[in-house]
Amino acid sequence: MGMIRSSFRSRGVGYSDKAVVMRCVREDQSSVTVKLYYLQNGSARLGFWIRGREFLLPIGIVLKALIDTSDREIFVSLTCCYNDRYQKQRGAVGSQIIGERAQIILEEVRDLSLLTSSQCLKHIGEYFRPAMDGFENESHTTVAEAVLRDYVFVHLTTNHDKFNLLIFMLQKLYALVDQTVAPDNPDALQNQEILLPGHLITIYVKEKFQDWLNKSRRQLLDELGKNEKKLDFSIVHQVVKFLNRNAASLGRSIESMIKVGRLATSSGLDLPQREGMTIQAERLNFYRFLSHFRSVHRGASFTKMRITSVRKLLPESWGFLCPVHTPDGEPCGLLNHMTSTCRISSFYDSERKVKDFLKIRMSILTVLVGVGMTPLLPKLERAGPPEVLHVLLDGCVVGSIASSEVEKAVAHIRSLKLSSLSGIPDDLEVGYVPLSLGGTYPGLYLFTSPSRFIRPVRNVSHSSDNNLNIELIGPFEQAFMEIRCADGGHGGRRQSFPATHEEIHPTGILSVVANLTPWSDHNQSPRNMYQCQMAKQTMGFSAQALQFRADVKSYHLQTPQSPIVRTASYSKYCMDEFPTGTNAIVAVLAYTGYDMEDAMILNKSSVDRGLCRGHIYQTESIDLTKNHDREDQVLEIFARSSDKTMKSSIDTDGLPYIGQVIHPNEPLYSSYNTLTSVTKPTLLKGSEPVIVDYVSVDGATSKNYMQKVNIRTRRTRYPIIGDKFSSRHGQKGVCSQLWPDIDMPFSAVTGMRPDLIINPHAFPSRMTIGMLLESIAAKGGSLHGKFVDATPFQNSVSEKDEDGPSKASSLVDELGPMLASYGFNYHGVEVLYSGVFGTELTCEIFIGPVYYQRLRHMVSDKFQVRSTGTVDQITRQPIGGRKRGGGIRFGEMERDSVLAHGAAYLLHDRLHSCSDYHIAEVCSFCGGVLTASVIQPQKRAIREIHGLPPARTPKSYTCHACKTSKGMETVAMPYVFKYLAAELAAMNIKMELRLSNRAGC
Repeated sequence: MGMIRSSFRSRGVGYSDKAVVMRCVREDQSSVTVKLYYLQNGSARLGFWIRGREFLLPIGIVLKALIDTSDREIFVSLTCCYNDRYQKQRGAVGSQIIGERAQIILEEVRDLSLLTSSQCLKHIGEYFRPAMDGFENESHTTVAEAVLRDYVFVHLTTNHDKFNLLIFMLQKLYALVDQTVAPDNPDALQNQEILLPGHLITIYVKEKFQDWLNKSRRQLLDELGKNEKKLDFSIVHQVVKFLNRNAASLGRSIESMIKVGRLATSSGLDLPQREGMTIQAERLNFYRFLSHFRSVHRGASFTKMRITSVRKLLPESWGFLCPVHTPDGEPCGLLNHMTSTCRISSFYDSERKVKDFLKIRMSILTVLVGVGMTPLLPKLERAGPPEVLHVLLDGCVVGSIASSEVEKAVAHIRSLKLSSLSGIPDDLEVGYVPLSLGGTYPGLYLFTSPSRFIRPVRNVSHSSDNNLNIELIGPFEQAFMEIRCADGGHGGRRQSFPATHEEIHPTGILSVVANLTPWSDHNQSPRNMYQCQMAKQTMGFSAQALQFRADVKSYHLQTPQSPIVRTASYSKYCMDEFPTGTNAIVAVLAYTGYDMEDAMILNKSSVDRGLCRGHIYQTESIDLTKNHDREDQVLEIFARSSDKTMKSSIDTDGLPYIGQVIHPNEPLYSSYNTLTSVTKPTLLKGSEPVIVDYVSVDGATSKNYMQKVNIRTRRTRYPIIGDKFSSRHGQKGVCSQLWPDIDMPFSAVTGMRPDLIINPHAFPSRMTIGMLLESIAAKGGSLHGKFVDATPFQNSVSEKDEDGPSKASSLVDELGPMLASYGFNYHGVEVLYSGVFGTELTCEIFIGPVYYQRLRHMVSDKFQVRSTGTVDQITRQPIGGRKRGGGIRFGEMERDSVLAHGAAYLLHDRLHSCSDYHIAEVCSFCGGVLTASVIQPQKRAIREIHGLPPARTPKSYTCHACKTSKGMETVAMPYVFKYLAAELAAMNIKMELRLSNRAGC
């Protein structure tokens, strides 16, 4: 990538802000990033990192060290590069500016008296010897060869390939400096790959093995030097015995990395971060669990950046990353999700066989030579754009091809991709960058490596018998392809360029979760974003076989239903196995005033019949072996004491009865200590009762004693005031009132009463038209006894006109006759009567079934209240936290609202009297807050001498600074103010108060 960064100037004197960066990846997915910096004098420096330190080398030395070449060959190679005026001399050869730059590069080498390749290798080896571990006794040439092998273009195996690639990078760097090409965008998906968990573990294990081998090598050398005559290390078992004494635990390192997400590495593994590499898979529901494996995070290091460019949705992400499935908080734009059709290239082909990359590359090279590519051989005269374009295969310059023949060659390669008998992999990425002034550097870039985003499109330029022509493309080549939309529209493409590919279906741009939103194309975009998040917060079915699972915490919906209105993806992914909501009869009207501001009224009888009833399952794992000194020692066992009060809740084995209701501070289980012969019950923590749902034993020792037990408890959650609910269109709200069924409005035709009432003001600003369509469609579908297909963009894939895109039809015109055939209103409205007065409501009410979700945000889990309790030892203010018995935070927004109401005394009561009220003694002379001290009265000393009990006498204070007690005054203040004075005093800053008597006080 060609990049322009101001930070590049900090590399040293003379460095510019331009560089070409390349991340080189080996077959084992370990990588080294190489940067080619441009100097202001026209030269360049090659930079790479070794163990946390960046090393910079003159580019001329590296070129001469790679192969035995002459100055003329280097000069000719460098001057064959892209020029802004397209000179007619052998491509762009002969450019005066580029020729001067080449001379400067060669003069830098001659100034160091380095004329041959061996001299350059010796110079590099002498420079890198202190940084290379394990090469203390090797020659300078060996050290240099190791540096070029392990840190310079590690994805290439021969020095000739590295030389050719370095020449190509120099040509691109000069084109970037001359502004004939534009810099690449590192935030675009076009220039990115993905880091998979298996690859991360692989490179981490590789480094740990290398560290262990280096450490073992040093220990063996030290041992040979100390005991050369006593030990014979030519015997294998003696070497193994010695290494086992100092063996490192690789398993613990991997376990720590997976648990904590922190990489304990010295090299950094060529990654921008070392923390936040793992996340905890949550099984709140199946949507959330599924999204973990489709998520793509940009990196924890980007969350601290203040720039917004890394969060923007760029056009290069079309079809690969979902535009709506991203959080709306801090990780917005950084935590994305792959689309439903996107997948990652791997080491396996479509038949699940391991790819032979060497064979694949040979097949591709054969095809390229057949379509007119000239292989890049040593001593062959070079040429550059615009006459010919370079051909790169997996980061290796393999040849050049005439500019006039590139399009035919690309079309031929794509046709071979569609044929399974050609030997060309179906996930080959063919990135043809055409010639352009001020655009991307031209060339033909081919990629077969793993960890790339790929997605299917339909190739319309190639004719075949099956009429499918499904081709896998990548984000790099997509930016230069002509792809038309599924509705036949040009999609922003110029009409003068005929389309070569076509989208398979419009829903391919959405993720799996986003595809489950019915008629999302009729909603406002932010509402679809909210639904993607709320769908993962819904109580439902997280997994099958719940009876035998031991999840730490899981939510379970007691009365789930299958949605009447669903998308095609809902049936495709069998989401009926994991339902997340209920079909509720929803009426849209303003009723009783309890439905204002996104609040909703629930029918109390519907709730009593089981509407949105749920359970929370929590599992407590008990391990008695943690207190043992040895693995075979049995210190504690589960047992019940002879106390009669424990028999009602604990069985003879010390574990609770299944189905037993246990209240807080009641025994949950009991254990017997074999040393002290004491049976100790463990009480239930928390503030609400639980029901013992399941008890499982993890295993037993050789003496058949239970040591590890899992106890799963259940808490019932009925819908109450304050619980949160949501439709599948981002219309979220809280329950404001459980209204009696007899007072709910009822229909004049069917007599049906709604289960839920929402306010009509929820629709104008949110524009969730999909929810209104769902209500009409669900009413018709329930009457017809069939499910309704609510797949978005259905009009885009209907019958197309010959001259343009398809014609859209109104969904209301399709759903209205279905309602009218059963005697209902065409638009889904009905006449309702007031349940309180029995009179007809003055307007027709929109009513129908809507699939509603109950979210996990419940009042029973979040409410907290206290009158008195624990305070902080330092500030003497109430502590925070519901589990700690803390108080509710009274923040700045609450303070502003109280001030706006003019309730100053209430504010004083909340923030002072009920918080850290403190009476302090302040000297009115010097204003000191911390100078007061208690005077010991003489009477107390006399009574102590005579052995009399001390009498209660009022305390008197004096000022240490003024040496008098006349100016001491009692002042009420927050204790944190006195604490602030103490902190300032520690920094030699004195705080003084000016006291005055106010009139009337």
